[in-house]
Amino acid sequence: MTPEPTTTIIVRHSAACRSKGKGLYWKKCKCRKSFIAYDGVTRNKEGKLVNRIISAKTRSWSEAEKVASAWRDSFNPDKQKIKLLTAEKERTEVRIEVAVALYLANMTRNASKGTVDLHKSLLGHVDPETKQVERSGHLFTWLDRQVPRPTFVSELTPTFLTEWRNAWKFNDLTSRQRWTIVTSFLNFCVGQKWIADSPARGLTPPKVQKGNRTAAFTDAQYDAILNAVPLYDPENVPAQTRRTWQQRLTTFLELLRWTGMDVIDAIQYRPEWVDKDGVLRYTRQKTDVLATIPLPEHLIILLRGVPLEADSVGPHQPFRSQESLASINATTWRMRLHRVFELSGIAEVTTGLGRVRRPHPKMIRDTFAIYHLRQGVPIYSVSRMLGHTRTEQTETAYLPYVAELDAAHIAAVRKTMTGTPRKGGRKVVQMQ
Repeated sequence: MTPEPTTTIIVRHSAACRSKGKGLYWKKCKCRKSFIAYDGVTRNKEGKLVNRIISAKTRSWSEAEKVASAWRDSFNPDKQKIKLLTAEKERTEVRIEVAVALYLANMTRNASKGTVDLHKSLLGHVDPETKQVERSGHLFTWLDRQVPRPTFVSELTPTFLTEWRNAWKFNDLTSRQRWTIVTSFLNFCVGQKWIADSPARGLTPPKVQKGNRTAAFTDAQYDAILNAVPLYDPENVPAQTRRTWQQRLTTFLELLRWTGMDVIDAIQYRPEWVDKDGVLRYTRQKTDVLATIPLPEHLIILLRGVPLEADSVGPHQPFRSQESLASINATTWRMRLHRVFELSGIAEVTTGLGRVRRPHPKMIRDTFAIYHLRQGVPIYSVSRMLGHTRTEQTETAYLPYVAELDAAHIAAVRKTMTGTPRKGGRKVVQMQ
């Protein structure tokens, strides 16, 4: 009786690999992977049964294990029959991974990087060529918890979507936004004729309380935030960083306050973005729209001498560390800002409609926008400084404050109409 085939994964270190001394079974390096295969059939010239070395054609140890498993299964008639049945089903139905990959590839041609990243955070990062999930996102994390796990788009039923949505921990506005992504993806699947109709069609979108997102710091609260910077003396940073910590953190706060930048954009700030007239121009990552902001003199002075951290990229990107991903840098800065909020004693901030929220870095952007609206800056100019795609987007985001300005405008006009007429003024003519 022929023994069952066996496989052993090995790594084929390159000459430049720093881990080549770790041996054939070192999993952590990125060198090419192969497997030693014994099928009980292959023989050498002398007729002895021998092993074969087969390339897994991957640098991933886990992917190599999948390749080796498929090789072993090729000798099992029952598993081959199941594989054929599965392949037949896949010819008539589309796997969720494939659908997500094609949907993201389609939108990448027209959408900004920030929008694509937002979709990936919900639907997952899927390699467009291999159709393998690189990072799960919310959808595949949820799918992998289901028993049995849905495999095809046709298995995304209304019941499944309802249960998945109920598990979200987003606030109401974010839930509504994410639900829009879900419906867009399912409509794409309908357009590709993978499913006859969208399972989301009969489901009610999440409800949103208008104005619940917009909250700004008062002048007193922002002063308290700046005054809390000297109280923040972290112990887990190098001595070089601690010596200039307060100036660095203050400059970052002021950059957010007087430009309205998101944290993800501020950490990528470059001095050449500011021209000789003190005007900052940058392309916002989320919308891929150019934002244009005249800077106050005190911020220009602060930005000329930003102290660097021990692992800073350099003067050309003074707020970014050596981490390759901007998102990791942004997470670090958000944690720092939350610590400053805590030290400032600000536990809650009131929105335009009176709803109370905990302080968040996004509120500094709102503070910038509302300050300029209240100073009488036209809504178009505020929209350009924020890097919004449309003026209507600014009006929607800051609706209570736009209404406040509208009411002030009407009151000012009425005041001029109700004043005491001057002597010698024009007569009031009764219109017939």
